[in-house]
Formats: sequence, C-alpha cells, structure tokens
Amino acid sequence: MSKKLTLILLGSLFFTSCGLVKERPSSPQLEQRNAQNLTPQQAKERAADFFTKLGLAAMAQDNYAKAIANFKRAAELTPNDPVVWKNLGEAYLFAKFYKKAEESFLRALKLKPDYGEVMFDLGLLYYQKGQYKKAVEWFKKAANLDTYEDRPHAFYMLAQAYKQLGDEKNYVKALQRAIDLYPAYKEALLELARYFKQKGNYSSAESFYRLYLLHYPQDYAVKLELAQMLIEAHKINDAKFLLKDIIENCQEPTLVERAYKLVNRILVEEAQQKLKRLQQKPYP
Repeated sequence: MSKKLTLILLGSLFFTSCGLVKERPSSPQLEQRNAQNLTPQQAKERAADFFTKLGLAAMAQDNYAKAIANFKRAAELTPNDPVVWKNLGEAYLFAKFYKKAEESFLRALKLKPDYGEVMFDLGLLYYQKGQYKKAVEWFKKAANLDTYEDRPHAFYMLAQAYKQLGDEKNYVKALQRAIDLYPAYKEALLELARYFKQKGNYSSAESFYRLYLLHYPQDYAVKLELAQMLIEAHKINDAKFLLKDIIENCQEPTLVERAYKLVNRILVEEAQQKLKRLQQKPYP
C-alpha cells in the first residue's frame, strides 16, 4: 500500500473517531455565568476542549503546524487525558515528525494501556518508516483487541506489513481474518482474488471475485476482470454470462468495448476449435 493511501486510511480513521463538533454558541451572559460556576479543573477541561476543536479544524485544512500548536495547548491543560496525546501524536504523524509522534502515542498508552486506536497509530507510524516488524507487532495488538472497533482495518494493515516482509502465509491469513470480521471488506476481497489469480489458483480467485461481486454487483470493471480470468481457466460459458451482463447493463463505453472484444475472441476461438474437429473427423 502506498504512503499516500496509508495516510488517507489514517485520516479516515482519525476523523471518524474525533469528528468535528459544531455547537451553537451561547449568549455572552450565559457563558460568563457558566464560567463563574466552574471549578479550576473544569475550566482547564473546557479550555482544553476549545483547543482540541481548533486542532481538529486545522487538521481538516491540512494545517499540521497549527494543529500541533493547539493540541499541545490542550495537552498542557489536561496532561492526563489520553485522547489529547493521541490527537497530538496523529498531528505529528501527518507532519512526519515521527519521533515526537511516537512519544505522544506512548504517553497515551501509558495513560490508557488498552487504547486500540493508538496501537493502530503506532503500527502506521512504523509502517511509514519501513520498520515492518514493529508495524506487525502493533497492528497485531490492535487487531486482537476485542474492544477496538476497527479490527478489520487493523487486520488489513497487518496483512500489508506481512506482505512487505515477504510472509505470504500470514499475509493471506490476515486478509482472510479481516473478511471474517467484515464480509463486505472491498479492498481485502479484491486483493485476495487478485493474489490467487496471480498464483494461478483460479478456483480460489473465483471464489473471492464472486464474494466481492455479491456485495458490489455494479462493479463492472471487476466483472470484466473475472470474465478474463474465466476465459484463461477455460470456463467459457461462465465468462459469456458475465460479458453479456456487462454489454447489456454497463454505462461505461470503454468497459463495454472491452467486453465486446472478449466476446469476439471467444467466438473466433470456438470457430477455430469447431473447424479443427471437422478436419479431424474421418470422411464416410
């Protein structure tokens, strides 16, 4: 997986868990009255929340320097809040300050040892640094943590780390585990289908292509990919069925054109085989 895609996946996870909260502003009189009723600790927590929201807004604008500055202010105010250190670590990670990101994540884990999001973040950090054995260690911890909500994604990234290490057996097992937890996992299904196709294991490849299309029946590009493989596997009738579906229902002209070319290829090959059989047939 490219670093760009890894960052996108991290961004998706980050904003899912720490989404921006829009609040209706209170009147000045109400704010003043509320502030007067706050204990010193509550005042700190409110200020930390304010800086956290500023940090999240800065992250949404890819302004990592501003995000780091605001998350640091929040951490100064509430140093025992693991979420604050996670936020700061993720901002450092986006900015590629890996050492500071690592320190922030480890600080968060010290405060909350079962913090699955941070375990996953550490896996991403080491993956981006090319330290794949360390990445495996942390992705595995996140993936096997029952309280971590995004375990399928942790198994998927664990598979990518195994792939980088050349460990195909565990690569396949991790992808399969991701699918077990989330049967509609688009990337994992397609990746396993293509893996087995490359290995020449057409039976297993077809199974994963079919599972993929069960969940994403309108993906005609993948249907065309499966049809091409079925032709290679000499399952011509199955390939014809898929090509017919593409020609009749797909709205993408390029895919339809490619489907017609495959149909013509099948017809030519069938005609040649028929002619060959006739030539081999003895005259009466």
